[in-house]
Amino acid sequence: MKKITTILALAFISKLNAQMLVADFESFTLTTNSFYKDTSSVPFQTSNAIFPYEWTKGQYPYWSGGTAYTNVADSVTGDFTNLYGVKALKGFFNSNNYAVMQDRAAIRVKSPHTIVEGFYFTNTTYAFTSMKEGDLFARKFGDTTGTGSGATIAQGAYPDFFKVTVKGYKNGAQKTDTIQFMLADFTFTNSVQDYIVKDWRWMNVSKIGEVDSLKFIMYSSDVGNFGINTPLYFAIDNFTSKIPSYVGLNDFKFSGDFVVFPNPFKNEITINSHQTIAKVKLIDIQGKCLLVDSPNNETSVKLNLEHFDSGIYFLEIIANEQKIIKKIIKH
Repeated sequence: MKKITTILALAFISKLNAQMLVADFESFTLTTNSFYKDTSSVPFQTSNAIFPYEWTKGQYPYWSGGTAYTNVADSVTGDFTNLYGVKALKGFFNSNNYAVMQDRAAIRVKSPHTIVEGFYFTNTTYAFTSMKEGDLFARKFGDTTGTGSGATIAQGAYPDFFKVTVKGYKNGAQKTDTIQFMLADFTFTNSVQDYIVKDWRWMNVSKIGEVDSLKFIMYSSDVGNFGINTPLYFAIDNFTSKIPSYVGLNDFKFSGDFVVFPNPFKNEITINSHQTIAKVKLIDIQGKCLLVDSPNNETSVKLNLEHFDSGIYFLEIIANEQKIIKKIIKH
């Protein structure tokens, strides 16, 4: 029974105190109907996420890639002069701020072992109007003029789509699972089911697993000689990630060497690091904090643990605002 209890406790530790972090963009201050703009292409960050941003300089400067937060409330202007408005008018649940992303935009997460739970998404006013009505560059979705009218596809029933594929990366390697969400779907047998998203919808991407970044690739059925004709913009809100506080037998790892010795130990244990150590916590297998030591930014810390019982413990070491968890065993 004791062995089973220990196994269950370890399983519990792996999920204990998981922290949910939500990037809702509400912490940013904007004047009315404005947006993030940085001509030096500086990324912005909030919560557990970093959002790359690209600005192209020159005679005709413009926002050329990445993500921009915004509070533009324009659900009517459906052309290139309105890159930042959404058809839903405001952010999720009528909030002020949200973010607009371009094709191949990426999001980096700050903490190791992060699982992105998901986010809300919707169409920009520009993309929605282009698909709904057509414009100088793109056709009206479902319209088959010159692409099947009177042939195998009835006029007005072309199987158009506009979608985003989310790819996850960990240590530079792409994860196996990808997630797809549809911004517009005209591929149904019954055209009554065709739709273009105009409200906020939740997308669960937790299936991808632990990541250090996500990349968003956009696709459309309307492709011309110079690429996709549909405006390659979409919006997100409430980007939600989950960070486990303790990961059981798997250590957090980040740049910088940490050596904990001896392990197993009897009475004392020493922590050596190339980084200055701000705090050390001793945590038992039930997740209870038993000891907290706050060194004066030293690179070597010695702990006397002779009065603790034999068993499995975890050391939480905080250095440079980052954290590592080490399993230790006392004889």
